Amino acid sequence: MASSAAAPMPVGAPMRLPIRETEITTTEGAGQSPVYTEDAAAVLVWSNYQIAKAFLENNTSWLLEWQEADILYQSPIPNRRVRVEEGRPTRVPRFLVSKFTRTLARAVKRGLFAEQVPFMLRPQGKTTQAQADAWTALLTILLRRMKFQYHGGLQINCQTLQGTGVGKFGWDERSVTKRTRRRKKVPEQIEMPTGTKEVPTKESDEFEEHIETVKESWPFYEYRRLGTTLFDPKWCTPDEPGESAGYCIDIDYVTFADLQRMRQLSCYQKTKTSPGIPPEEDLKAYFFAKQQGSAPTGSQTEDSMSAQGSVVTHAEGRNRQTDASPLEQPLLLLEQWDAETVKTILCYEGRKLTIRNEEHYQGSMSHTSVTWWPIDNSGYGMGIGKINGPDQRINQGVINECLKMIAYPMNAPILVARGDNAPTQNVISRHGGFWQVDTGPSGDVNKAVGFMKAPDVPADAWRFVDLSQRGGEELSGAEPQMQQGNLTSKQGAARSATGAARVAAMSDQNVADPVDSFANGAIIPTVEFLIHMVKTKMPLQEIRKLLSAKHATVIQAAIEQEQFLASEFEVAVLAGQKLAAKQGIQQLIPFFLQIVQQPQLLQFLHERGDTVDFVVIMDLLLQVSELAQQPDIFRPLTPRERVMVKQMNQGAQRLQAQAAVENLKGQNRVREIKTKGEVDLGNRAAEIAMERIGEGIPLVRATGLVTRGNDEDVLRHGLPDVMHE
Repeated sequence: MASSAAAPMPVGAPMRLPIRETEITTTEGAGQSPVYTEDAAAVLVWSNYQIAKAFLENNTSWLLEWQEADILYQSPIPNRRVRVEEGRPTRVPRFLVSKFTRTLARAVKRGLFAEQVPFMLRPQGKTTQAQADAWTALLTILLRRMKFQYHGGLQINCQTLQGTGVGKFGWDERSVTKRTRRRKKVPEQIEMPTGTKEVPTKESDEFEEHIETVKESWPFYEYRRLGTTLFDPKWCTPDEPGESAGYCIDIDYVTFADLQRMRQLSCYQKTKTSPGIPPEEDLKAYFFAKQQGSAPTGSQTEDSMSAQGSVVTHAEGRNRQTDASPLEQPLLLLEQWDAETVKTILCYEGRKLTIRNEEHYQGSMSHTSVTWWPIDNSGYGMGIGKINGPDQRINQGVINECLKMIAYPMNAPILVARGDNAPTQNVISRHGGFWQVDTGPSGDVNKAVGFMKAPDVPADAWRFVDLSQRGGEELSGAEPQMQQGNLTSKQGAARSATGAARVAAMSDQNVADPVDSFANGAIIPTVEFLIHMVKTKMPLQEIRKLLSAKHATVIQAAIEQEQFLASEFEVAVLAGQKLAAKQGIQQLIPFFLQIVQQPQLLQFLHERGDTVDFVVIMDLLLQVSELAQQPDIFRPLTPRERVMVKQMNQGAQRLQAQAAVENLKGQNRVREIKTKGEVDLGNRAAEIAMERIGEGIPLVRATGLVTRGNDEDVLRHGLPDVMHE
């Protein structure tokens, strides 16, 4: 392409319609997306951008009152100084919209991110639970790299206030330079009776800096403010843009440094359908020739919520140059995504240059959307700004009018009798001043001058103030009882455990739909995207490195068997109303622990060849407790501890053997005493019998008498101790 002398950048595609048939390559049977030439791609993106922007600004933003909600959130007071100087009372702001927004957004975040991991993987097919645990640990690390909770929180704020929150996920790779310290010499190894021991020396305590550059996978999640992503006007499926929208267009701004970083990515290299990013020399010549300048406004919707387009506090627009360096001039960048392809054009000086035109293989449009109150046949929803905006206007208007009436006596107008010395225009009186007037025939100055009577504040005014606030709370679901924890003395529902449980359940129910919207519209698509990219792009070496030592063995074995990357999962989010299941688990855990600790159960399991895994029980307790960290309570013994435990076990075994010997000796002694007692008893019986025979008593009768006597003695005194075992 030719270059201009004043600005040596490529000319780019001329903006003309229609796109010619020769500029599109199709495949029979629609097996592959149509391939557009460089010029046709630029014309397509620019034309779709104009269509989507016009629809957003003419049919969506003003109907959903996005700018007005933005103003109500901050509730500014214009012309404050002028009103004070004119003697009128200053208007006071009211913050019902911001209060309801913050209360409900906090409830949604608490429902989604209360868990350490905001998702759960259910193994499918041959996938084991150990592999699911390892995948969970890996995805948690990647979510932290994405700053998903932070950007997701911004998306929830927009979802609550404006009714719609938009996000975007993607995959990037970075060259990370890591600086560490290493010993110049390893410590000495000395053999001890208890094992090998490291002994630091003067040389081993000296360190030197070690610099290492590694390539790492860095997925990203980006909150997209309203007006920065334009969807196909046919979008009509809330939380699922890909179901009805054919495309979406991101509006971004790039500088020289941004383009240089993008040049390192393979997707911005030169291809048959894209010339890629211009050479560095052409870029520098263009930026230095222009020196200063802002990029054109991408959309009025975005501009209306920036410092130059709004009356409330905001940062400068992204299209504004705020750095004096010529290399920091922003250029407009438009990027169109659909389910299979991505096309990116660079806009400058009225020209459009295609720098990316390819298939992306990410499996979706790569954008997420969430709503507060969905609207039928619309991808956008209604938020607290539109729902509770009228209540704030009523509340603020009534209060400010009442303040005027209350302040009336302090600035009441003065009535004077019409006469020869009556002033012809308003006169401002001051403290300590005087004013001459004619008293008239009565001679009473109070009848010539006096204050106008102040009107009373209507009693219904305060009823309207209370009605607007309570009605707004009930309409939005931000009632003090449900979300703010404020219970009056008349509200006794939460005094009992059952009532408190019902109040907590209703509190969760008020935000159940927005929570489910974010879970299904943002968390699940993002996790599924990460799983897809890990399987297709992430090196196995990096996977092993990222995983903790807790899962290292499992992952190493799984990867060797080529099962880790073939794992299949169902992604679920336990949030909102689904937290009831978690509460049920919390109540069942004490009973479960009592059951598994029964000796009979353990004996039965051991006889069957099973046992209870207390490590799993501990993991369950830590998960339910929602601890910020999960310390490893069970750990391997150190070599020294192993020796001590072995010695203790040997001592315990000796004591157990000695106790068994003593027990056996005692049993033998008891048997010996019992046998001797029986012999003595028989001899005594014989002696008595002989005596009875001598007295003329028959032997049989004598034996019976002896037996009866013994029985009576046993009944009275019991058997001798020596007779018991």
